[in-house]
Amino acid sequence: MELHELKNTWTVLNVHNKKCIIMRKMFLLSAKFLLAILICLPLSCNKDDSTNPNNPGNSVPDPEGTVTANISEMTDFEFTDDNLGLGRLAWSRPDNIALCGAWYIGENRCYASICNIGKVNGLGSIKNIPSSGFSTPTFNEWNNSTACEKGHGYVIKFDKRNNGTVKIIYVRLFVVETIISTTGSIMGAKVKYQYPFEP
Repeated sequence: MELHELKNTWTVLNVHNKKCIIMRKMFLLSAKFLLAILICLPLSCNKDDSTNPNNPGNSVPDPEGTVTANISEMTDFEFTDDNLGLGRLAWSRPDNIALCGAWYIGENRCYASICNIGKVNGLGSIKNIPSSGFSTPTFNEWNNSTACEKGHGYVIKFDKRNNGTVKIIYVRLFVVETIISTTGSIMGAKVKYQYPFEP
């Protein structure tokens, strides 16, 4: 091999070697950049979501005046206003919330209806009164019912008519869990409620 051929080969190898070094440096720089992105990405996505009431994993604090109760066929309870009964709430078979509006004397009565607003994160998540979806208002009868669903929120509407005055009172209610009997059947529900509900 002649000297000029040897120089040309050396030049080619030297240029190739420099290209390899540059490419290796670019690869290492790209890898470091990609690694930095992969490390930072989970940190930016993992922001604190503990105060977001729409996050299904978060429970929402109960509002002031919350009452916790167990309802069943044997234990119904009454809502009142100004020492007058508005209506009663109970659990009925197979797994329903039953509601009965009160009847006073003559035309004085309280119509009761209920609306299931769907799954919520707790009683505090019920913040508005629905504009539709309420059951047919009834009074003095237990045939007004809706499915009792764990984790669902409800708004109860009492339309109180007494001595020519009309007063609407709302209750917000949340089904915490179903109560299971010793035989394994559903026999009631643990609920939380608060009223008067005035959003």
